[in-house]
Amino acid sequence: MSTPADLVRDLAALLDSLAKLLETKTAKEAPAIARELGVRPQLVQGLNAIGGALDQIQGVVVPLRRTLLDADALVALLGFVPGMVASVGDAVDSSASWLATLGLGLDDVAGAARQVSGPLNEVSGVLDMGVDAAEGALALVAPDQWTGVLAGLEHLKAALAALKEPPAAPA
Repeated sequence: MSTPADLVRDLAALLDSLAKLLETKTAKEAPAIARELGVRPQLVQGLNAIGGALDQIQGVVVPLRRTLLDADALVALLGFVPGMVASVGDAVDSSASWLATLGLGLDDVAGAARQVSGPLNEVSGVLDMGVDAAEGALALVAPDQWTGVLAGLEHLKAALAALKEPPAAPA
């Protein structure tokens, strides 16, 4: 079964393959053929339309990629929170144990501390599951692979632009 990450990777490969196809010797003959048939303006108009569509796609992909990278960074930053909450719970437990060993009649305080540490450890576990779920969701959309899509779009746009160049005069 394909994942969204597979689709993004395959889309990047498709764009690159299309660009390479337009860079072949055969495709490079299209402008000369269009000139001979008297349809060069129509060829340029068509290439401009395709280039415009690619610009629109790129206009969507650039902010999408940026959003995915920001989400990835946010998840990475939040990754420390579950451990920090668990550490606070451990510190409360340690404090409760220490207070109990003092023998100063602070057993109520030590018991209260233990009542706080339990929920903190539960919250830490829930937060950890949330971070794991967010990391899993981001892995599906593969924020780092969108760079390949953008590179493929640029490559394809350059190959289209090269076809608009006036063909060399026949020998």
